Amino acid sequence: MIKKGFIAGIVTVGIVLALAAFTEKWSYLYFVSGTMGAVSLVLALAYLIDSMVLGSTGTFFSAKKTRKVSRVEDAKRFGAIAVPNILAALIYVAAGL
Repeated sequence: MIKKGFIAGIVTVGIVLALAAFTEKWSYLYFVSGTMGAVSLVLALAYLIDSMVLGSTGTFFSAKKTRKVSRVEDAKRFGAIAVPNILAALIYVAAGL
């Protein structure tokens, strides 16, 4: 699950890089990738807190004890999506483009 999230993060950074190169506005790299990274980190934190409150299986409205993907795995996936996006935004800032 983490590998799929990391690949999804790399694909989004690649799309943003292509968009930035095509339009020659490299600030897209900072704004779009930084926003995607921040949103992914917030979602990862929300899923992690949700797993602590509700556990990895049930929901508020159902007594269903099985889930195909646990909330902790979802949190890991969103964290893996955030890593390449935040790195791209940090590289942009460090390069001073």
